[in-house]
Amino acid sequence: MTELETAQPSAQAGAAVTVTLIDREPQAREVVQVLAEIWPRADGKEPLPAELAWVFAHSGNYVALASVDGEAVGAAIGFRGDDADGPHLHSHIAGVLPRWQGSNVGYTLKQHQRAWALGHGLDRITWTFDPLVARNAYFNVVKLGARLTRYYVDFYGPMDDGINVGDETDRCLATWSLVSDAATAAAVGHFTAVDADAARSAGAVQSLTRDQEGRPVLLATDAPTRLLALPPDIVAVRRHQPAVAREWRLALRQALVAAFADGLEVVGVSRDSVYLLERP
Repeated sequence: MTELETAQPSAQAGAAVTVTLIDREPQAREVVQVLAEIWPRADGKEPLPAELAWVFAHSGNYVALASVDGEAVGAAIGFRGDDADGPHLHSHIAGVLPRWQGSNVGYTLKQHQRAWALGHGLDRITWTFDPLVARNAYFNVVKLGARLTRYYVDFYGPMDDGINVGDETDRCLATWSLVSDAATAAAVGHFTAVDADAARSAGAVQSLTRDQEGRPVLLATDAPTRLLALPPDIVAVRRHQPAVAREWRLALRQALVAAFADGLEVVGVSRDSVYLLERP
C-alpha cells in the first residue's frame, strides 16, 4: 500500500484516473516506459534510467504512476530542491500518453503531486517547460494556478527526443505556490482565464503580437502590464514552417527576458494564447 493514492473522474467514458506512488523497482520501470512513449528518442533510449527513477522513489522523493482501468497512462518524477526561496519539490518530468491528453489525467496527476508536497511540509513546486507551447502554458497557469517566474535560454542544450530536436531548449520556470489563492481555487476546479481585450482596456500594452501570416511582431514597451501573443500551435509551425518557428523562439525569448528583467511575471493566459504579465 502506498502512502498516498487518489482517484478522479476522467473525460474518457467516465473512467477513473488513479494515481499511485511507486514502492517497488518494477514499477519504476513502468514509469520510465510510459515517459519514453511520451518523449520518444531516435536512438530508442529512455528519458532517464529506470534505476534512477527507483532510487528517487526509494529515497523518499516523488515518483508516481497514473492509470485508468489498470492501464498506465501517465507518470511524474520529482525531487526535493532548495533555492533562494527555500525548500520545494522540483517536478523534473511529468507527462500523459498522447491518446489520453485532455482527459483530466494531467490535472489529476499534478493535484496528487500537490497533495504529496503539502503532506511533506513543502508549499512550493517548480518545473520548467517550453513557453512557446500555448496549451501547456494555459494548463500550468490557468488549470493549476502557477506563475511563470524566470526564463532560461537553451536550458538543456541539444535534445533528440522527437519533440525538441532541431530547436533550442529555452524554458520558463513555473512556480506553483501551493497555498496561493490561485492554486487553492484551481484545486477545486475554479479556473480563470485572461480576457485579453479586457486587459487591453484596463491598460495592458501589447509587446508581442502575430501578423496576418502568423509571424511574430515585437513592440517595444516598458509598461508594467504587458500582453504577449503566442502561436496557437507551435508544434504544427515547427513541422510545416521551421523558419517561422525559429522567429517565434527568438521573439518570445527577447520579450520574456526583458519582461522578467523588469520584475514582471506571467500571471495569466487567455484561451486564445496570450500571456498577461505584471509585477507580483
